[in-house]
Amino acid sequence: MIGTLLRTEWLNLKRDRVALGLTFVLPIVFFTIFAAIFGGMASGGGGSGPSAIRVIVVDEDATDVSAKFVDALAEQDALDVRRAPRPTDEQPDPPPFTRDQARRAVRTGKAPAAIVIPAGFGDQFGTFGSGADPVTLIHDPSNPLARHTVAGLIQASAMMAAPDVLMERGLGMLEEAGGALTDDQREAVDEFLPFLRGDRPWEELNADTDADTDADTDAAPAFTGLVTVDVVSAREATDPDEAGAKKQSNSIISYYAAGIGVMFLLFSMAGAAGSLLDEEEHGTLERLLGTSIGMSRLLAGKWLFFSLVGVAQLTLMFVYGAVVFGLDLFTARHLVGFAVMTTATAASAAAFGIAMATICRSRAQLGGISTVVILVMSALGGSMVPRFIMPAFMHTTSRFTFNGWALDGYLAVFWYDDPQASLAGSLVPVLGPVAVLIGLTVAFLLAARALARRWERV
Repeated sequence: MIGTLLRTEWLNLKRDRVALGLTFVLPIVFFTIFAAIFGGMASGGGGSGPSAIRVIVVDEDATDVSAKFVDALAEQDALDVRRAPRPTDEQPDPPPFTRDQARRAVRTGKAPAAIVIPAGFGDQFGTFGSGADPVTLIHDPSNPLARHTVAGLIQASAMMAAPDVLMERGLGMLEEAGGALTDDQREAVDEFLPFLRGDRPWEELNADTDADTDADTDAAPAFTGLVTVDVVSAREATDPDEAGAKKQSNSIISYYAAGIGVMFLLFSMAGAAGSLLDEEEHGTLERLLGTSIGMSRLLAGKWLFFSLVGVAQLTLMFVYGAVVFGLDLFTARHLVGFAVMTTATAASAAAFGIAMATICRSRAQLGGISTVVILVMSALGGSMVPRFIMPAFMHTTSRFTFNGWALDGYLAVFWYDDPQASLAGSLVPVLGPVAVLIGLTVAFLLAARALARRWERV
């Protein structure tokens, strides 16, 4: 009897492909996604790997020392160093980035950080003095990993950039403080400098000296403050009169308000669109179609109502974020941008829900399939995990998800907005995501109308 029950239950599960997928397929899919995200964070990439942070470097010093420092930065596996804009047909050999270009790039989200090497860097490098102009690190506060990672790698690169200069200037300061070197000591230093510069290979040093050097290096404590770094928020650099600390704390709030809001909007719209399947089951749909309303008007009416519900849902989410967590919503630019993005997002999500309902044959099937689709889109699109910790290839996959485009639009409104732009100009960065969402709305509605013909034949 137990064997018969087991066989019956297995046959029932086997027939329900949605339940079968939720049981065995969905966990594997999510394991793959999150393993790719967090596995990529731990792997290197030679400056272009999955966890490499894009960094714009501006060399205002243009000396041999600063060039070696930039080269040392470029050799860091965790950094993807950009020294000039990408070549175009109009400008195949673009000039290097300027300080203002780097600041604007970070401010608009094109790179999470920029490093500006000031004039005089080469003259002051290795003097350990406090009078040198600091290296400026411009960072995007919405990416908290970038600031600390890049700051640490600046110090590591400085130690590797020009060891010969460090040695010469360090010895010069030692002579000033404690007396001149003897002739033998100076001769030993002069013999060692070509190896530090890279003019001669290390293998030419005799084995005894090599072993002694390795032992001393292993025992020596690391020095972490060779270069003075001035850390500046990209928003503070453009909005000096605004409350920088408040803006920085709002960056991640605006991200999650959009990410969580969009994910649950999709669930709500799929659930609401299930009313079509309920009406079919109860015979209400057949009676409605027997009137003059017609299927096109019925779908349009439901889409309009669901869209209004979606606007109300997102509005409540963002107003709550503004009141409780200080999200910067109540300004003219942000309110207009929010209204445009919310209308487009809610309309597209409502169309998605209706399309899902017309694909499915029952409310249970809709619940299972929509859950799989929405969770996968949310994981890939950045609703669950911030995209700044995702591997590089997943930034591309997010462009194929509803959540990814909606997030891009909301971030363009609340974080990467230009404080100097006019009210109309502030909407320009939003036009791309809005156009994609409108295109998705049309595609979903056309698909729903085509699939709904089965109800007209009943």
